Formats: sequence, C-alpha cells, structure tokens
Amino acid sequence: MKNLLIYSSVAMLLAGMAAVGQEKTADPTIVSVSFPAQNAPEQSSAYSPADMKVVGTLDDGQTSKLVEFSSTPKYRAFVFEGFGHDQVEITVTGTNRKAYVALADSTLTPVASGLGKLAVALPYHGPDKEAFYILVKNLSSQPTRLAVHLKRIAAVQVPDATR
Repeated sequence: MKNLLIYSSVAMLLAGMAAVGQEKTADPTIVSVSFPAQNAPEQSSAYSPADMKVVGTLDDGQTSKLVEFSSTPKYRAFVFEGFGHDQVEITVTGTNRKAYVALADSTLTPVASGLGKLAVALPYHGPDKEAFYILVKNLSSQPTRLAVHLKRIAAVQVPDATR
C-alpha cells in the first residue's frame, strides 16, 4: 500500500509537470509561499524530483528509522497524506542537528522550510486528502544518520451552514 502511494504520487507529479510544460502560453498563477527560516539554504519555486530520493512514508505520530544522509542526492524525502488546514509538526533528530527540512505539496511546490523543525498548517487545495513531501537535507559536510518525526493535528471541521 505504501509503495502504491509513492508510485502514484510520483506519477501524478510527472503528469503535472508534463501538463505545465504544455501550458507555456497561459498566465502564471501567483502562489503564496511561506518560508519561516530567514536564512534557509533553499528558497526555490519548486523542488526537482531529480534532486530527491523518496525513502518512505510516514503516518501521524510516526518516526522514521534512521536514514543515511550524504551529499547525493540533495534531499531525502518522506511522503504523508493530509487535508488542507491540518496542522503538522515535523522534527528531525539524529547525530547531526544541522538539517534543513522543507514541506512541499504534491507538485513539489514549497510550503515552508526551516532548520531541524517545522510547525505549519497544510495549504488547502480542496476537500480531498492529498500527498505532501517532507524533504530533508544534511547541512554538515560529513555523512550522517537522521530520523524524521511527523505529528499531524486534524483541522477542526466547521459544519456547512447551508445544510
């Protein structure tokens, strides 16, 4: 089931990138991006799948096994599912506390980034559950082993007044 989630996420990403490539004449949509860490090393408009290796999926409250981090590929990534407006807290632990952590949506558009820890509300793209990526980069020059912990708090559902 987890492999299916990873493969379907990657397939959706590639299909989306192909569609975007065909829409060169359309006006670009302006997307608000929040970067809580002022001196974060990465502040791009989208992450490249070529720069990351998906190493697993995370569920709410789960901590990954220690993962080996080196300089290539640039990022190790974990996938999780959530709804818009859910609150997530992402914490990176291990032998090296110098880790860049970023959250990206299913199209690899950055949502937030920081050093070692993030606390952010997931962007709302509609009522359906969607995939999000946690990208981690080792900022040390030495290889290290890091673990990622995900804590998700479901958004409060407001009853629809029209029903």
